[in-house]
Amino acid sequence: MPRRSREELTEARNKFISNRENVIARYNEGESVASLARSYDYVGDGWVAEQLDSWGVPRRDRSAAAVARGPGVPPMPR
Repeated sequence: MPRRSREELTEARNKFISNRENVIARYNEGESVASLARSYDYVGDGWVAEQLDSWGVPRRDRSAAAVARGPGVPPMPR
C-alpha cells in the first residue's frame, strides 16, 4: 500500500468517526479491531482501539470475540 498523506489519513479517520454507531455494532457483533481498521482504509489498529476506549465500548479478548460471533462462526477473513 503506498504511503498516504496526512490529509488522506485524516479523511479516513473522520469517516470512521462519522460511522460510530455502525463501527460499534460491528465490533459488538464480533468483528476485530484489525478488521475494522482495514475496512476504513487502514486507520491503524491502535487508533481504532483508542477510539473504542474513548467511546466507552468494552474491549474483549480473543475468546470473547468468538463468543460474540457465535458458535461455529469463523473470524472474518483477512
